[in-house]
Amino acid sequence: MNLFKIAVPSALIALMLSSPAMAQPDHAPAHGARDKRHHQGQASGRESRSYDDRSARNYQDAPPRIEEQLLKRLLREYGAPRAESLPPGIERNLARGKPLPPGIAKRFDGPIANELPRYPGYEWQRVGSDVVLIDAATRVVVDILVDALR
Repeated sequence: MNLFKIAVPSALIALMLSSPAMAQPDHAPAHGARDKRHHQGQASGRESRSYDDRSARNYQDAPPRIEEQLLKRLLREYGAPRAESLPPGIERNLARGKPLPPGIAKRFDGPIANELPRYPGYEWQRVGSDVVLIDAATRVVVDILVDALR
């Protein structure tokens, strides 16, 4: 009886460990990866939508960039308000391609707002002592001019 209690569980464990069902094939997706076979023939929601509205904008292949010399000259001429740098924690979150942190941006007002270069679909914002160009629809930072308002 004692031999039976040891032999049966040992055999079951050996059977489970050697089972092909327990082995993961080399081509298996990584943990958490989506199985592409499930989505074959179906475009994902993002692929089926048209996010490429660049043809309506005034540029060809890339989003607009800040023309530093022009912008600095405009800020000087129109007396843009001076500002302090951002706190380090917020400053780390302000980067190209990332959404603008909520509640820290201010719009330009007065005559300088009318003189800044216009790009359809984009807005100029003041964030601390930085000037940023953001995509108006997504609030994603396109370009940054660091310490322009110091």
